[in-house]
Amino acid sequence: MEQLIERINKLAMPAKVGIVIGFGILVTAAAYFFLIEPIRGEVDSLRAQQEAAEKTLAEKQQIADNLNERRKEMDQLEQKLQEALTQLPERKDIEDLLAQLNDVGKKSGLDIGGVTPAAESIKSFYAEIPITVSVTGNYHEIAMFLQEIANLRRIVNVGNLKLGGPTVRNDKVILGAQFVATTFRFNQAKAPKK
Repeated sequence: MEQLIERINKLAMPAKVGIVIGFGILVTAAAYFFLIEPIRGEVDSLRAQQEAAEKTLAEKQQIADNLNERRKEMDQLEQKLQEALTQLPERKDIEDLLAQLNDVGKKSGLDIGGVTPAAESIKSFYAEIPITVSVTGNYHEIAMFLQEIANLRRIVNVGNLKLGGPTVRNDKVILGAQFVATTFRFNQAKAPKK
């Protein structure tokens, strides 16, 4: 080592400066590749993780900001589902409908001659339940009865309406009416797939 230092001392000044600069460059390059470069790789990796975490945070913050809106939408959809199930229930509930028809008939001033449910007929996602109804009353009472049926919360279609047998009773023309009131129920087994 001493011989190397003596040789360098014997060299001219520009050569000495070149050796010192070369040695400085060599030390700097070694420090860069062995110390700085690995740390820089870790810093880049940490920055990528930070950006991914910030992106996830922004997405979750947006979801959290919209959470109340989503809950309101969910409540509205639940309410609409309940209304739809009232109109198209999952069970037969014919007894309730027959009681409603009886009440509506009495309020309209009709004499109900008969209410006879028939066997249900299964369609794609619903079932039809026909009910044969016969009533007597004047034309206006029958019309009011049919209007009240239309106002029921459950879906009821009236078809095959037959009016006949006019008779006069207490200065009123009394008619006999017979029709089929068809109601529906939701058929869970055949419901369309989402």
